[in-house]
Amino acid sequence: MKLKSHLYCLVAICIWSTLELAGKLLGEGISPFAITAWRFLIGGACIAPFAVRNWTQNKIKLTVSSILKLGLLGILNVVISMLLLQWAIYYGKASLVAVIVSMNPLFVSLFALVLLKEKLSKFQIYSLFVGLVGLSIIILGEKELFQQNFVNLPLGIVFAILAGVTFALYTVLTKWAVSQYGNLITNSVSFLIGGIVLSAINLIIGKSMSFDPSWHNIWLLLYLGVIITGLAYILYFEAMKELSASRASFYFFLKPALATLLAYFFLSEQLSAWQIGGIILIMVALSRRFWIDLYERNKLKA
Repeated sequence: MKLKSHLYCLVAICIWSTLELAGKLLGEGISPFAITAWRFLIGGACIAPFAVRNWTQNKIKLTVSSILKLGLLGILNVVISMLLLQWAIYYGKASLVAVIVSMNPLFVSLFALVLLKEKLSKFQIYSLFVGLVGLSIIILGEKELFQQNFVNLPLGIVFAILAGVTFALYTVLTKWAVSQYGNLITNSVSFLIGGIVLSAINLIIGKSMSFDPSWHNIWLLLYLGVIITGLAYILYFEAMKELSASRASFYFFLKPALATLLAYFFLSEQLSAWQIGGIILIMVALSRRFWIDLYERNKLKA
């Protein structure tokens, strides 16, 4: 039933909207390196049983070369993009990070143009322009930009932009892997390899993987790994069995509003009127699928 698929999508986006809040609530007791490594080791392990079942049922062939390629995707996602995201949360404002990173679907169209030679429609160009205008308004409207309320808010914004751009690159480069091995195998293998590589890097550069084993820290890490990186992913791609990728990604426009509300209620983060206006522009840009469908329906009626 498509209703169930839409519900899965909605639940997944709601869960993903809590990512920045959960990362911020862990505080400064766990380094961004350790949080990211543990998150993907736990998440990859949660997806692994489903991936193994898919592998055996469909008799998918995995070679050393293919595993290495999936590993490189994992390094791009975990070691670069998601580590940048966790740095952004650590240094900056959770609500701003959530809004900026949620813009990654807009950046995907640019990388698809350059790497996959996909043409940009006029709606994609309009959406990208509106999204960038919204981003500019959010940054320029930040009253606490150079205040000491955060570790380093300007640096957090830079890391958030880089996280969104690199995740968009990961999304485009992952298309070939998903077409060959499916979503479950691609992400389980890449998550685990990325987590293992980041753990090794942590040991080499002297970043501890340990943390205070309080219930607060344990539950938040399990939530980041099992729920955000594991369950939400499974729900989202289960929904995509009946919904197209564009239909499923439509729900991403909800994340800026949901994440901002969560940061307001749980972290007491404030946004200016200008920034709320910028968020609305980004939500309009991310919901371009709705505007395209509306335009096409009106065109047919005419």
